[in-house]
Amino acid sequence: MLHRISLVVLLCMLASPAQGVFLEPDQSLKIPVGWTNTGRVAPSDEVTLTFALKQQHVNKLKDLVGRVSNPKSPQYGHFLSLDEVMSLVQPSGNTLSTVRSWLERHGVRECETVQTRDFLHCRTSANIAERLLPGSEFHRFMKGGESVVRSSTPYTVSEELASHIDFVGGLHRFPSQRKVLSRAWDKHRPRRADFHLGVTPSILRERYNLSASDIGAHPNNSQACAQFLEQYFHPADLSEFMQLFGRGFLHHSKVDQVVGQQGGGRAGLEASLDVEYIMSTGANISTWVFSNQGRHESQEPFLEWMMLLSNMSSLPWVHTVSYGDDEDSLSVAFMQRINVEFMKAAARGLTVLFASGDDGAGCKEVAKGKNIFRPSFPAS
Repeated sequence: MLHRISLVVLLCMLASPAQGVFLEPDQSLKIPVGWTNTGRVAPSDEVTLTFALKQQHVNKLKDLVGRVSNPKSPQYGHFLSLDEVMSLVQPSGNTLSTVRSWLERHGVRECETVQTRDFLHCRTSANIAERLLPGSEFHRFMKGGESVVRSSTPYTVSEELASHIDFVGGLHRFPSQRKVLSRAWDKHRPRRADFHLGVTPSILRERYNLSASDIGAHPNNSQACAQFLEQYFHPADLSEFMQLFGRGFLHHSKVDQVVGQQGGGRAGLEASLDVEYIMSTGANISTWVFSNQGRHESQEPFLEWMMLLSNMSSLPWVHTVSYGDDEDSLSVAFMQRINVEFMKAAARGLTVLFASGDDGAGCKEVAKGKNIFRPSFPAS
């Protein structure tokens, strides 16, 4: 009798496909307002997938960040190099070989990694990606002139792979919604740059008690801002802004380095504000701009920026980011891994500042007359 039962179980196992594992079971699949599904992509269309490989010694990293960041610790300020961070967190040899072999068996060979070896950025066709990640189904979504390719259904991986991958990027998360700043003031006034706009660099410096001598003086000072969602600053706009509003303190009128590509056309409101005001308050400091175009249909620009930090040994010390997603639009696996990426940056001595958003605690209507708080990530 026992032998008969075992045989039946074995036959059932052979007849049924292996049960896949959902790496992001809580990831929202709701299509954001404004996006329209225009149908499945062609099987040969290219998609880009980002595999976040399991890291080692995350608890050690967390403990180390606490010690190098605490002024009372003997290790305060003893930051790690990128190579030292890599030695601590890089995936095990087993993880690297298992994932690589799996990808190659499916014909995925166009992959790039980062210096810490914990991400794989791979290009393949949609039909191979759907075989690679059972359950996925790639569609093209349009919003105005913007296009993204995403899976409208959840993906799975085999149990063998689940212990080696935190999540796969390029499947579900849509570009964050941009909020339009109010321009009510210029409905009733001429558009001139020399009248009182409300908050100018001189007013900010006065509010924070910054005198003309409160500027960057050390040659090692450096700062950066990251731009997403097709927002770009314009060098000529920055130069004109500093001519108009940079009086009374020493400042730079040009950024020192742009990482990535700048789009053409007019300057974006958000990107211009970020660059012009960081260079006015953090005055006379070498400034970089990380430009993440966001036009590549399968990319997640924020994730691309995080990978850049893991792939550059020399970076500015302070980074400011005016970017955020609604927390309930992200999976826990994604947010936990991004938090580890922040720890990697902190272990190297980098400071990352995020905009807190324009909505206070945020608000989401869950039923008529019933609302809940809606925090943003990463700021909250």
